[in-house]
Amino acid sequence: MRRIRSICATLVLLAAWAAACGGGPPTPEQLEIKQAFIRQLVAICAEVDRQLSVIDKKAEPGKAADQFTQFVTQARSQPAPETDHRQFETLLTAMDATAHEFRSAQDAISAGDPHAAESALAQADRQAATANAAAQKYGMPPLDTCPQHESPPTPGPAPTVGWKPRHESLEAVQQIDAAVLDGRIWVAGGLTDPHQATTSTQFYDPAIDSWESGPPLPEPVHHAMLVTYRDQLVLIGGFQPRGDDLLAVTSAQVLFLDANTGRWIPGPPLRHPRAAGAAAVVGDKIVVAGGRTGNPEQLVAQTEVFDGNNWHDGDPIPVPGDHLAAASDPNYLYTVGGRTFTAGSNTTSVQRYDPAANRWTILPDTPEPISGAGAAIVDGQLIIAGGEGTTTVSATVRAFDLTSPTATWTTLPLLNQGRHGLGVAAIGNTLYAIAGSTRAGHTASTRTVGALTFS
Repeated sequence: MRRIRSICATLVLLAAWAAACGGGPPTPEQLEIKQAFIRQLVAICAEVDRQLSVIDKKAEPGKAADQFTQFVTQARSQPAPETDHRQFETLLTAMDATAHEFRSAQDAISAGDPHAAESALAQADRQAATANAAAQKYGMPPLDTCPQHESPPTPGPAPTVGWKPRHESLEAVQQIDAAVLDGRIWVAGGLTDPHQATTSTQFYDPAIDSWESGPPLPEPVHHAMLVTYRDQLVLIGGFQPRGDDLLAVTSAQVLFLDANTGRWIPGPPLRHPRAAGAAAVVGDKIVVAGGRTGNPEQLVAQTEVFDGNNWHDGDPIPVPGDHLAAASDPNYLYTVGGRTFTAGSNTTSVQRYDPAANRWTILPDTPEPISGAGAAIVDGQLIIAGGEGTTTVSATVRAFDLTSPTATWTTLPLLNQGRHGLGVAAIGNTLYAIAGSTRAGHTASTRTVGALTFS
């Protein structure tokens, strides 16, 4: 019995140690996410440093307290990575304690007690030193040097704050696309779980932060494309299940949502059935690129262009792939990433299609391979969000300045929840990330919605 108790105690200690250590070393993707988060913290810290530099902490300790509180508030507004999360909390606790001591000093000054004020200021300095040590242990530079380590400003619009949560969608879905019609963001079909596709459609109105159901599709579909064309929603392609076979039919169907009847009606079908492709409207044309078939598994290289009456083949995409993301401006379609059937074959490809010239151009690669992400364009910035790895999902958000001939990919605030198979759309200067899956594969569909506003 004593030996059994000893073994049990050892197992408890090992379990506690594993929990404390986070279950093993972080993956490269987790480290990249943490580094992106630290860059955000450094930017917040740099602004605090600039404000503190013009404050007399001894004469106005209350203003100093406000700055330390500002750091904590803004840091907590960002989705912190799980890696070293305990150390992050230690840092924020120390910053809170520093703010508390500065406020105590302000209260003592207001009460005419200089001795208590001096004691509180000394304690504030000690707490600030503790916060500084905690910040460096987390991976930040010394807190009073943040402006020296701040990333240079990127061209184009900058986020005013990090991602903000919005009202959850009506149904948890993934493997969807998103399109904007009359100031509302629509999603249609998708997977609700690993074995179930849906006919449901739903739309989000950001003006009132509310979701409503739309007209159901004629039959379940997932991995379809969704665009707005001539003031109509258009659903393109996708997989149609038959029984337990989710990939039974690779669809060529094109459905238009008739505003008069509120029903989805057939339009001219694709020339090349496909799912997990990319589509966007360029000028007065719908452009469809990439994607795959189900059985047998084949990538679709043909580009298709719809002119309002018929589909025509365009120049084949140079790097075919499925689960690629797409966005467009008035002149071009842009595709980002993609893969060959599995996330283990993700690519870094960024490709631009010009319908007028019927020509593809290769643009600078993404910093890491990506698939299953969402894309949109905000004020000339091509933005890519989320994605799927072999066993992981990504919260990374990156931007590429399409207006600069020397542009490189830059990092934006992380998603409020890492996911893939999500819908991404922009209305004005606000980017929205909708639903998706929080784990690799077709499990863990979510209703999460986040918004990132740019100045």
